[in-house]
Amino acid sequence: MDSFNPSLDDIVILCHDDIEVLTDPKLFTRLLEKKLSDSNTGFVGVAGTSKFTKSGVWWDMAVWKQALHSGMVFHGPNIEDEDIDCTYFGKTGQVVVLDGLFMAATVRTLRNISLEQPKSFEGAWDFYDIYYTFQAHVKKLKNYTLPIQLRHESYGELAGRDSWHKNRTAFLQRMDKYLPATTK
Repeated sequence: MDSFNPSLDDIVILCHDDIEVLTDPKLFTRLLEKKLSDSNTGFVGVAGTSKFTKSGVWWDMAVWKQALHSGMVFHGPNIEDEDIDCTYFGKTGQVVVLDGLFMAATVRTLRNISLEQPKSFEGAWDFYDIYYTFQAHVKKLKNYTLPIQLRHESYGELAGRDSWHKNRTAFLQRMDKYLPATTK
């Protein structure tokens, strides 16, 4: 059997296992291919922020109130459920970091950043999304939210996820000199 040898332009999707893509498959593919064909693009996704502060929390309410978040996500067990919610973060566009709910990049981008979990990140590989997309931003690649509609089974709870908080602290110590960061 031949070894797997992807092209630098191949697209890799990283996402949670409890999502459903609602966007028409042809449009979904077109949106990804169009933005990711630009060699200056790092990652694309559905939710993020154009201002990432020393809080280390991309959905920081103070930044949200400044209308600097981007994208949207439906939440709930079934899109046909009358109780489905939609979190609208803001107009799609360039962002500093993306939420790991759904993000995609080319093999070229993935080979340009460190994919290994830093030794200072304890426990589960929480904070991979911020770590990956922020590296791309620091390397002058542009990250974007796209108008892809998807449903997330949950609301992304942090309760009981101590490793997320520990990894956030480790990330902030590692990247402090680059923060705060904006797309401008």
